[in-house]
Amino acid sequence: MYSNAHDSDKLEMGKRRLRCLFEPHGVAVIGASPRPSLANRILNNIVSSGFDGQIAAVNPNYTNIGDVRCYSSISDVPFKVDLAVLCVRAENTLAVLEECEQTSVGAVQIVSSGFAELDSEEGRARQRQVQRWANNSTTVVIGPNTFGVINLHRPIVAVGDIRTPEIVTGGVSGVFQSGQMTAIIYPLMSRGVGVSKIATTGNEVSVTTAELIDFFAGDPQTDSIVSYCEGIKDPERFAMACTHARQQGKPIIMLRAGAHPEVRKAIKRHTATEATNTYQREIQMLQDLSVITVDSVEDLIETVIAFKASRGLRGNRVAFVSFSGGMGNVVADSILSTPALKLTSFSDRLRKRLRDVLPRFANSFNPLDLSAQSVFETGVLNSCMQVLGESGEFDVLLWGRDLPMSIEEDSQVGIALRQLAVQHPEIVAIPVSQVSGVCRGKTIDGSPPMFAGRALLQGTGISIRALGKVVGWHVSALRLGLATSTLQAPR
Repeated sequence: MYSNAHDSDKLEMGKRRLRCLFEPHGVAVIGASPRPSLANRILNNIVSSGFDGQIAAVNPNYTNIGDVRCYSSISDVPFKVDLAVLCVRAENTLAVLEECEQTSVGAVQIVSSGFAELDSEEGRARQRQVQRWANNSTTVVIGPNTFGVINLHRPIVAVGDIRTPEIVTGGVSGVFQSGQMTAIIYPLMSRGVGVSKIATTGNEVSVTTAELIDFFAGDPQTDSIVSYCEGIKDPERFAMACTHARQQGKPIIMLRAGAHPEVRKAIKRHTATEATNTYQREIQMLQDLSVITVDSVEDLIETVIAFKASRGLRGNRVAFVSFSGGMGNVVADSILSTPALKLTSFSDRLRKRLRDVLPRFANSFNPLDLSAQSVFETGVLNSCMQVLGESGEFDVLLWGRDLPMSIEEDSQVGIALRQLAVQHPEIVAIPVSQVSGVCRGKTIDGSPPMFAGRALLQGTGISIRALGKVVGWHVSALRLGLATSTLQAPR
């Protein structure tokens, strides 16, 4: 762990400078042109995102690009540039960086490729030059080979792709070594989960995943952190950053690529990350640091949803209730296959009380099948929820439904779940749909499936894996003495 005072001071200074990336007042896109290009799309996105600061384009061949004034060089821009976006040829990058330093630019994101990821001596030499420059400069450098940064609270969208007219702001921040991973913001927002800040780090010559995690750990607009990582370049700083996030009660959910040798070769050509023989060691380190590791993008997304849906968890005992015996059996198998979760066995006393209120053809054990007929009998559902709530035999009630649709609070199920929450706040009720995806039809409009302001879990397997990750995270906090929630030890 870091103990060197100089290194700690340097890290603190870096955090202050990182604000230039996410909260700039002046932005310049260097290499912009009216022609279709990544630079042009980044410039257009900054403008269309509603950025309220000053914007300039830099290219000696133009005076204006759209409605944005264009200047011959960064030194000609008449306002203070906090963030410069470099979209120039790799061989010209160092000269442009020198100009940026001369004009006291706060941060630079190097979108250009053509560095060590080429796996050539020429590319490696260019990257060493940029790294030496960054080490000796007060200007923050993110990249090269980066896709850009996003801050939806500012707002600023300095990436080459944004596809949704409806931006949902919230507390999820991400640090990705791959630009395309920014696409996860769309399914998150379509599920009603808001996004705060996103950074893509590329080759990480200066700003690393660790520094950004540490920045997000102290960011009041971030409550959870997601990451796609191809290799940890500074393990000590990374450990300190993860500990900081854990102390702040902010989960880190990471997809660490490179489980197989063939993929590690591809990683070297993608972000010049030396991932050889480090994967297993890093996975163990992540587990020791209570970082939640997942194996797919889908699991990354669903685990974020599970955290949002599971606020106030107090234990790992799970009960499943639905109108479908088949779904109950499938979900019960998933729960029993998830070590962090416990499918609670109803006591004889509870089963007797359930038999007194349920139809004759319903069962009285967990998973609880209320039968389709109970859909039409309001008293059955309300009585069942009352009996379950009074039992004290579980911590999580999963309510199963067929499709990913919102539960209206004034519906039969909505009223029963709300009453359960009011009368027994120690129980976390989480709706989960049997299938996932966007449904369309006369009564299914494709809007985010929600209940009581929280996203629904989707899928009988992926949702249970995600819930297990969430419970496991809380349990690890207890072991480390870092508990920040009301979760009790699993029973």
